Amino acid sequence: MEPPVPVWGLVDDRTGHTGQVLGVIGKLGLPFILKRLEYNWKTHLPASLIGASLTSVDKSHSAPVGAPWPALVIAAGRRTIPVAHYIKKKSPKTIIAYLMWPGSAKGFDFIAVPKHDRHHAGDTIITTVAPLHAVTPETLAAAREAWLSRFTHLPRPWIAVTLGGNTKHGKYAPADWRELITRARDLAPTGTLMVTTSRRTPKEALDIIAPLLEGSSHLLHRWDMDKDNPYLGLLGCADAIIPTGDSLSMCTEACVSGKPVYIFAPEHAVPKKHQRLHQALYEKELARPLDETSTLDWKPAGGMDDAGLVAAALKARFPQISR
Repeated sequence: MEPPVPVWGLVDDRTGHTGQVLGVIGKLGLPFILKRLEYNWKTHLPASLIGASLTSVDKSHSAPVGAPWPALVIAAGRRTIPVAHYIKKKSPKTIIAYLMWPGSAKGFDFIAVPKHDRHHAGDTIITTVAPLHAVTPETLAAAREAWLSRFTHLPRPWIAVTLGGNTKHGKYAPADWRELITRARDLAPTGTLMVTTSRRTPKEALDIIAPLLEGSSHLLHRWDMDKDNPYLGLLGCADAIIPTGDSLSMCTEACVSGKPVYIFAPEHAVPKKHQRLHQALYEKELARPLDETSTLDWKPAGGMDDAGLVAAALKARFPQISR
């Protein structure tokens, strides 16, 4: 039998969950396998009903889950919970690490949750400033190298504007989109606004924003129409970044850059949990709110590396995973 690979990452089609797993695995520096999972209808049941089993997994379209078992499994996302518990049942020595709040700490050896989720650190729980992700200074440096030549004809400073959109917790008004572009333009009246949309950006936002960009230097990437997404390239190349506050990932990924980050977050458009994250980033001088006082002469305290902190904590608490 082949010797076990020390680390498994449980991943599926949820980009955010996969990014969290990849972010921590990348910082561990250990050999790993990504176990990609597909699910059947049972995945809609509560994890407590499914139990420690693979009954919610579409085994014909998923990576095999069986011996030889790894020293460490890293998972994120509700649908991976029964699989993680199944692995623990079959291999009690395997360390099970979960990168969100799983609803209950039972059955997990290590849990990492952002502070804005309001779960206190303890024997199995550590807290991070923000949600985890796979964006690192190295990935941004590579993206800068790949994209820089495409932007050099545009006047500087370059202001990246990364747009999220409406959620079940809040909705942007037309006036919000106009305010966003107006304040972004005020940051760099003679520079370039580099705007990229995402899956949740409503058509209404583009109908308002596109005309406001006309007549000035700009770049506009439409997520649902344009290919070759420049998102990481913008983070790597821009002189300042403006994410909308509805997206936790966009706010935290921008802060990796070490560049000025100005979060646009009208209170009616983002939930309280998101506002708690924004406040934590402001207090650590990693970001500032986008408002009438925003200027480009502010410099942040530095970048952030929560994934690296989680990886270091795993190695410190469970030295056997590195053997």
